[in-house]
Amino acid sequence: MGIERYADLSRLVEEAKAHYVEFVDGKKVAATKARKSLQQIKRLAQECRIDIQTVKKERTGGGGASCPITPPSGDQSGANPPS
Repeated sequence: MGIERYADLSRLVEEAKAHYVEFVDGKKVAATKARKSLQQIKRLAQECRIDIQTVKKERTGGGGASCPITPPSGDQSGANPPS
């Protein structure tokens, strides 16, 4: 994962925009190209989301709470939970 993925995503958005403009201007084949570009954006965005979540979990030690739960200051044994 890195900034390269973001650059790829940005490039794909620009491509999709160009195809979309061509389609709006009346070029029928551009519709297929625009849809294909948008599908590539969707796939790459999902890969980025997965990468981000993986790194986030690694940084927090598994994705759970980042700090352990400690018993109240008066009871260190944990034998008598508060009512």
